[in-house]
Amino acid sequence: MASAHPSRTAPSSSNSGQGLSLLTSRSSGGVSSQSRGDTTMLERVLEKPRLVVVEEPKDRSMRFRYECEGRSAGSILGVSSTDTNKTQPAIEIQGPIDHIKRVKVTVSLVTKDPPHRPHPHCLVGKDCPNGLGICVVTLNPHNNCRHSFANLGIQCVRRKELDLSLQKRRSLNIDPFQTGRSKGIEDLDMNAVRLCFQCELEWEDGRKDSLSPVVSSTIYDKKATTTSQLKITCLNLYKGPCTGKTEIYMLCDKVQKDDIEIRFSRGSWKANGEFAQTDVHRQIAIVFKTPPYQDQNITEEVDVSVVLRRISDQMESEPVTFTYLPYNPDPYEVKRKCRIKSGISFREKPCQTAAQSFQFPQPACFNALPDTNINNEEEMALLNQLLEMPAILDAINETNFDMTYDIEEKTDGPSTFANMDVNINNFGAYSHSQDFSQFSDHQFNMLVNDFQTLQSEPHDSLTNAVQVKKEEPL
Repeated sequence: MASAHPSRTAPSSSNSGQGLSLLTSRSSGGVSSQSRGDTTMLERVLEKPRLVVVEEPKDRSMRFRYECEGRSAGSILGVSSTDTNKTQPAIEIQGPIDHIKRVKVTVSLVTKDPPHRPHPHCLVGKDCPNGLGICVVTLNPHNNCRHSFANLGIQCVRRKELDLSLQKRRSLNIDPFQTGRSKGIEDLDMNAVRLCFQCELEWEDGRKDSLSPVVSSTIYDKKATTTSQLKITCLNLYKGPCTGKTEIYMLCDKVQKDDIEIRFSRGSWKANGEFAQTDVHRQIAIVFKTPPYQDQNITEEVDVSVVLRRISDQMESEPVTFTYLPYNPDPYEVKRKCRIKSGISFREKPCQTAAQSFQFPQPACFNALPDTNINNEEEMALLNQLLEMPAILDAINETNFDMTYDIEEKTDGPSTFANMDVNINNFGAYSHSQDFSQFSDHQFNMLVNDFQTLQSEPHDSLTNAVQVKKEEPL
């Protein structure tokens, strides 16, 4: 009996131990399942997914267009976009996404400066509901956590339609940072916007959560002078003395005359070009003077950078190289030219006057008979007889003209009338000097014309002239 009791007790004790262990395990299992549920809930709260902009928009890649222009508003490009590889702004859902069913992303435009208020400009594209000015996309994070916004453009709103556009945005509860009507529309920058991404998560159990809104970098209107890309097209001079004050003409893209400066820099040295607002011509040209370089005693050329700098947003253009030259006290090389001139000896030449250089035409020379000698006494006697004939004298007197022949004999050839003296003031070989005042202007002009005609007519020989006169009386 005694031996049988312990054997029963053991089983009973054993059974009681088994029951206790079973109860303990059941109670501990209920506590652990409850703690796991609480831990999962806590993880959901503490480890929500986050929205990240993985491809920022390009800041000056497009022009804002109005709806009335009747053409596409273009497409916003990504910051890494190139001519051969086009990219678009992109977002990504990062973090735990196991229990997320879907993600809804709403994109709108906000102002560039915080607090980021809704901007009246509108987004247009294939994922944009017509007339709302926003873009709405739905993602399945289990298939693709990243989304690129292709064909997303910006459309301008006219000034008189700004209030209407903002009212539409408020009716859709699109105010990511809950700014309300903190400021008026007068101070809005119409040439700069940001993309704002609002993300709404839908869990598998039907709950919905919203992530904090995320804004992109600023997008500027490409053609607006207050926000456009600065660019130096060319300079008329790329070199100048280190003393400065060199006047330079610069061609550039459109700038605001009250919001631009020209900066020279090299290392830690910086200086601005000198110009006034009136020196900015048509927003595309600037006439300025270079600043003096920091070291006036340079002995070789020094290159510095020249940029256009917008004062409002500190935007700078691509640099252009300008060269400072060492100081030259004689920039026009007057002293050098004087030294060269003093070292050259000029050979003295007599000055030739105009009267010496001009050769007056010699009077025509009438050759005498080639086979006769004018000194022959017989021929001289014949000539005298001819001159005493009344017919010849009458012919001479009819023209009121007298010729005196100075006959010279050449030593090496036949005699010629080397010098024919025709004197219109001393008139007549056989008459004394005659006064021409008795002639009228018409008669005097005829006398001169007859003399010129006589010079131009060829005279074969004196004999031919005498023979003609002999035949007249016949």
